[in-house]
Amino acid sequence: MRLARAACTFLITVGVSTAALGTAAIARDGAVAASYRELARQVAPVEDETGAAETPGDAQAVAWDVLLAQNPEACAWLRVDGTTVDVPVVAARSRDPDAWLYTDLWGQPSETGTPYLDHRCEAEGEAMVVYGHRTAYESYLFHDVSPLFEQEALDAVGMATWETPAGATAFEPLCAASVDMADARWQRFSFPDAEELRSWLAWACGEASAAHTGADELVAAAERALVLVTCNGRAFYPQTRTVAVFVA
Repeated sequence: MRLARAACTFLITVGVSTAALGTAAIARDGAVAASYRELARQVAPVEDETGAAETPGDAQAVAWDVLLAQNPEACAWLRVDGTTVDVPVVAARSRDPDAWLYTDLWGQPSETGTPYLDHRCEAEGEAMVVYGHRTAYESYLFHDVSPLFEQEALDAVGMATWETPAGATAFEPLCAASVDMADARWQRFSFPDAEELRSWLAWACGEASAAHTGADELVAAAERALVLVTCNGRAFYPQTRTVAVFVA
């Protein structure tokens, strides 16, 4: 299943011990996290009136000329308020749909890869499914998405901002679940109309382990869905993935 391959992060399971990975992995995470933070400062800075950095969810125009100069396959910038998610998203290629799982933004081999949009989705479509690694020693990429299947974690998350060259859209957290990576019911990449999208969202809320208190109202008004997928770090359940659904 597509979800199984693309969402598989951090080797086979994030339960691998620090001793097994060694200090090199810790250093790697630190270096990569620093590179993404620097990229965010260059491409999508978020500042308040005094010039101080605010939370990642605050909308701010992305410098697309700068980002596309570094990678012309970048299709969106993603921020999630209340988390460290503040990253570029690249468009997957149908001929090699999981290439970005182990390739960094600059085209080099990488164990942490680059968050990427499923090749069956459009960046301006009604459903965007985005995969990213759960990192181990630094909170970056989709590290903070990993625990969202727990109600307390979902409650602490704010709006997600999805910005493309066409503009920015705010998505509200709807629900999240820990699912088997082969569960095809969660693998939806397009919908023929808003009615079917809302039907699927209502099903997802019913299956989820965490949901917004106003989920019914959000589903009734939903026109688009943003679905984030990563490993959830459950050491005894390496076949599970976190699926977090946001709606606009």
